[in-house]
Amino acid sequence: MFKETRQTDRHIMVPDLATVAQHLLVDGHDLDVARAAVTELFVDHRLSCPTASARRPVTVSTRHFDALSLCFFDYGREIQIMPDELSDFYLMIVPLNGGMQLQAGNEHLTCGTGGAILLPPDRKIVMQWSEAATQVIVRIDKAKLRRGLDAYFGQSLVAAPNFQVAVNWSSDSMAPLRHAMALLASTARLGSRQPGIKLIEQGAEHAFVHALLSLHPSDLTAAISTGKLSSACPRNVRRAEEFIEANLAQPISIDDLVAVSDASSRALFEGFNRFRGMSPLRFVRCRRLQRVREALSEADEMTSVISVAMSWGFQHMGRFAAEYARQFGEPPFETLKRARNQRH
Repeated sequence: MFKETRQTDRHIMVPDLATVAQHLLVDGHDLDVARAAVTELFVDHRLSCPTASARRPVTVSTRHFDALSLCFFDYGREIQIMPDELSDFYLMIVPLNGGMQLQAGNEHLTCGTGGAILLPPDRKIVMQWSEAATQVIVRIDKAKLRRGLDAYFGQSLVAAPNFQVAVNWSSDSMAPLRHAMALLASTARLGSRQPGIKLIEQGAEHAFVHALLSLHPSDLTAAISTGKLSSACPRNVRRAEEFIEANLAQPISIDDLVAVSDASSRALFEGFNRFRGMSPLRFVRCRRLQRVREALSEADEMTSVISVAMSWGFQHMGRFAAEYARQFGEPPFETLKRARNQRH
């Protein structure tokens, strides 16, 4: 079923696994224990094994940084993995040995050593790992990646990049990405008390993220190359966006957007999903969250998170706080606290 391969190509740089293994998370044969630990690391997921026997114990180790986490996985058996939606992060999977088959939405891929997979948020994922498979996985925080792009473009992006799933890991063009991953892993060997280690880690993270954005295809590749976001999108999407911006503080329904855009609801959904990476009403909520953040960033002592959130149409504070943290990487009270501290 799988083409078993091993890590031999001199171009395929991977982290020092001994370094990652210093931060062991799982070591044993109990899949339930492994699933619980990995759920805490990523998202809830289901595991299915065609046979009960295992050639090796389950081994999972991880090293957390800021925007990235570096992990090593060996389930020691053929296994199917069905994760819940990766709404807050991307996962880059780099096979060291063995192979894997992937279904991401309607896309079907096979990957072995020399390649890699970048699992996208917001798609249904099913993975089948071979018995010999060992993998390095990089968890990439979506909100922090997007904040870096906000700074680069000088404006807030509504959606994070939509990357190509298949990564040509062993190509010469990907050498900076491989080197950045290896550097990131090597910092763990030095120890957290080593002078200057945090600066080195930050530099390695920035190098990895910048290499990923610059070298791996996404829907923002052209914009990143030129430094300018394209305004090209269908007229019906632009009309809907203009209406949204003018009426953000008021209730907005999909019927309102269909009426002002002069398009069918299907065409409007397709346009927003293709050019904005989300549905029209999700776009509305993202723009309202951005307005809340702007207000909290300019807050005084009399400002409260609840009053600002409610002024922009958020009624359920628990849901609002979760969406805010998912979009900006911090809870709203942290934004408010930082704004107040800057005034003193």
